[in-house]
Parts: sequence; structure tokens; C-alpha cells
Amino acid sequence: MSNNIFLLVMLGMSGTLLLAGSVIFFYIRYQRKFLIQRETLQRKELDHKKHLLYTSIRSQEEERMRISRDLHDHVGSSLSNIRMMLGKIEKVSADDTSLKTIADTSKKGIDNVIADIRSISHRLLPPGLSLWGFYHSTEDLCENIRVSSGLNIQLADHTSGELQNIPFDTALSLYRVIQEALTNTLKHASANNITISLMIKDNKGAIDYIDDGKGAEMNERTKGLGMYNMESRLSMINAAYKVTTAPGKGFALSIYNIPLL
Repeated sequence: MSNNIFLLVMLGMSGTLLLAGSVIFFYIRYQRKFLIQRETLQRKELDHKKHLLYTSIRSQEEERMRISRDLHDHVGSSLSNIRMMLGKIEKVSADDTSLKTIADTSKKGIDNVIADIRSISHRLLPPGLSLWGFYHSTEDLCENIRVSSGLNIQLADHTSGELQNIPFDTALSLYRVIQEALTNTLKHASANNITISLMIKDNKGAIDYIDDGKGAEMNERTKGLGMYNMESRLSMINAAYKVTTAPGKGFALSIYNIPLL
């Protein structure tokens, strides 16, 4: 009798342990499945956000291209035609000093407007990016800012040209990031010198941008629209970045993990 009771107790305990084990097993399995589903959902949401971001930036660039072409082809051409007409007036009225002066002054004014339109057009769409590649387009951008602002900008390529012919979308994103960084330095940093270095690290592209300006306190609360734009463009090409800055310490932007293909 006691043996039967003992056997029943052992069977009951075994059944209870088996049931508890089954519950734990299915709970762990459910948790694992739940975590996998959550990670999949998060990955899909991230991919969707990246797609929306890519679409938005591509739309912006296409609109920039259209405006740039309109400025260059239509407005610029119309102003050039008006300038030619003023030149003819100068020749016809060579003896009329006052009219000649008006025509000459108007031509100079039109020349200034044409130069401004060309500058705006180039800022909207880097003209040589698809023709000359990333390095030479960036070099041209730095030279234009160097001449107009007086800033000492040093651009150094330590990649043996490996960043020169990266895919157009990658090149355009990096060009816009450097353009934004230069604009921020001009507007806010009171800097005298800027150094931009192109490098290869771990078989990926890398860029160091450093200015000797007044720096700033950088955190999520103080991050401006310009930094968010740079962050978005780098995220779009799967590149990473790090900002190092503090009041009185200048500004440094390190971009790395840039795909070369």
C-alpha cells in the first residue's frame, strides 16, 4: 500500500515537473519568437524610414537640379542676351556719353547678377560631380569658399584617388555634408582654418573635417537642423559619424564606414 502511494506521489511529482518544464519551454520559445518578431518589425520600420528619407532627399535633389537648370539655361541666357543688346546700344550711341554710361553701368550690373546666378546654380547642383568625381568637385567647392571668405581651407587626399570615383549618390551625400559643414563654420564658428582629410580605414572611406573656430556645446537638445541634415544623408549611405566639439575647442566631424562601391 505504501509502495503504491509512493509511486503515485513520484508519478505526480514527475508529471508536475514535466508540466512545469513544458510551460517554461513554451514560455521561452514564445519569448524568443516575440523578440524575433519585434526585431523584424523594428528592422522593417527602420528600412521604411530610410526609404522615406531616401525618397525625400532624392526629391530635393531633383528639384535642385530643375531650379539649377532653369537658372542657368533660361535666366542666365536671357540676361546674357540683354547684355549683348546693351553692348549694341553702346556702339550705336558712341557719341552720347550719358547713354553710353547708362549702358556700361547696366552691363556691369548684369554681369554681377549673372555671377550670382552661376554661384547659386553651382550651390544647388555641383556641376562637375558626375564629370570630375567627388574629390575634384569638393576641391572646387573649397576653392570658391576660400576665395569668397578668405578662410584657409586645406583639402588633402590620402586615398590614392579611391574616393574620386565612388557612386554618384554616395558622392552627392558626402558633398552635401561637407557643404553643410563649411556653411556652419562660416556662419557660426569664427574660424580661420579648416582642414579636410580624405582617408581609407579598414577598407572603407573616411573623412575628417576640422576647424579652429569657437566650438559649441553639442547634444541632442542643441543639435541644429544642419546636423540633422548631415546625419540623414550619412545614414542614407550607411556611413557613420562622430562630432567632437566644445566651447573654445573648435569643431571636428569624423565620417567613417563610407562604402567605396
